[in-house]
Amino acid sequence: MEFRTPGRPEDLPPFDLLWARAAALASLEAGGGASQHVYADAVVHHDDAGGNEWRLARLDDGRGVLVGADHECDEHVDIEGYDPYVGPDWLPWTWFAELESGREQGFAYWWDGAVWDRIDYPDIIDNDGLNLLLTHLSTTERTVERVLNFLDLRESTNEWEEGALILTRVLELAERGSGTEEEWREVLEAALDFAARQDSQYVNRAKDEFDVAASIAVARATGLVKGFDAEVKPAENGRPQGWVPRPG
Repeated sequence: MEFRTPGRPEDLPPFDLLWARAAALASLEAGGGASQHVYADAVVHHDDAGGNEWRLARLDDGRGVLVGADHECDEHVDIEGYDPYVGPDWLPWTWFAELESGREQGFAYWWDGAVWDRIDYPDIIDNDGLNLLLTHLSTTERTVERVLNFLDLRESTNEWEEGALILTRVLELAERGSGTEEEWREVLEAALDFAARQDSQYVNRAKDEFDVAASIAVARATGLVKGFDAEVKPAENGRPQGWVPRPG
């Protein structure tokens, strides 16, 4: 799957698939494996520490939203009247207001339970940054590559092949959505043990500081573990009167 410029709703994987990959990375990060994906309060947040970030939020009734900004593709946020939130009433307006108070968001996509959608862009937007920010979640293989690159591994080495097998099992379990806690513990222990053995600038914990329990907790909270419902943000009921992005 490839992302076009600017991004189109049909470029994105279905929400549950996108969520599974993002949540799996957040689970690994919580246990000590670097991936720049953090989970909290029904949101997976990716921040590359270079001015580029996105957030994927799960809402009730099987819905969700994706918002973000890339510093190389955010000039359009200064267009007078640019409003990426012209969408359905159930969008999480309170959360949007919190995000906008900290930073202008370059794009917003919403999942209604069946398809993705966004506003119709003005012609001046030639790239909203989706292709730069989300490509690593477009396929299982690219998601695995993301983690291995963070472990400073080189392709076609024994370490790369070993890691790819382990991480592919993690991603397949996440995407399948029916893994028991025992299965999750097994694959996360293997993944974190592998990460702890790598000499990477991004791995900042000693081997005995890697925490499988923390990884399992995120897997439960995000609904990856069988028998645990994913946390959700409540849908809202209409855009607040007079609300606009970036007030003031």
